Amino acid sequence: MFSRDIRFDAASFQRSDAMDEMLRCFAENGYVVVEGALSPEEVAAINDGIDADVAAHPKEWEPGPRPGHVAVGCRAPELMHRTEALDGVVHHPSVAPLVRRILGEGVQFSSLSFLRREVCAADPPEDIDGGDPLCLSRQWHREYNGIVEGADRNEFFAPAIQVIYYLDDVDAGSHCTSLIPESAETKRQLPKTRDGKSGWGEDVLRIADGETAYVDPDKPMWTDSFGRTNPRRIGRVDVHAPAGSAVMFNIASYHCGTVRQTQRIRRTAHLMYRHPDPIFSRHALGPDWESVAAFRAALPKRSAIG
Repeated sequence: MFSRDIRFDAASFQRSDAMDEMLRCFAENGYVVVEGALSPEEVAAINDGIDADVAAHPKEWEPGPRPGHVAVGCRAPELMHRTEALDGVVHHPSVAPLVRRILGEGVQFSSLSFLRREVCAADPPEDIDGGDPLCLSRQWHREYNGIVEGADRNEFFAPAIQVIYYLDDVDAGSHCTSLIPESAETKRQLPKTRDGKSGWGEDVLRIADGETAYVDPDKPMWTDSFGRTNPRRIGRVDVHAPAGSAVMFNIASYHCGTVRQTQRIRRTAHLMYRHPDPIFSRHALGPDWESVAAFRAALPKRSAIG
């Protein structure tokens, strides 16, 4: 599902030209995939640590309301006060240098969550989406309703970066992350608005193309297995990769979780990075936080977190 130059191995960082190649791919596509970002030992330690937290605090891991399928998760800082299992991914050397090169010095860790998508036995709709016979749902979105405040401060037009670590092997028979490749230059040229409807800050700048972007001209709408009807978007890449891979993308790019009929769980750690300014924009923050400073002040004080 990848063109040859989108996926990299963590060992690529040993090559002098690797960083430039990754940056070029990020600028052209809005994402890169780093295989082997986490070692098998690191993956096992994270999963074991989360399992221990689930056993110790089961009420914190009760499924939230989702139509038709089950997913459970927890957010920082509460999760990080209960376990150190995810400390090592906050500034992991497999991705931290690339995050700094894209967003610039002064970038800060601003959000973390752990998600487990459960087994799902629902039947796919008769109207198959994009040739994927097991797909049950895709809820496409630009993160934070398309906010791009601060994106013009870097050449990649990225207001923030999200990194998703795969903690299970992911393929066409499991849930996965899907993205629509989109260049920095395309994002610069897209229509913008400050209509105040983002929900993540007053009158923040955001991309306004939700009804038209990448919509299939022949079959513009799709109803998923759970009765939700949304624009059918085309041009996607399904990120199938082994456990330990890191999917790094511009949060202003269209992405979604592809939910499939499957007997396998998929565990992921989701982290976001942004600059503290502009303070009035709450992108790349959890729903309880008004600023990067407030989020970071609530984190436990451990050296690995910073």
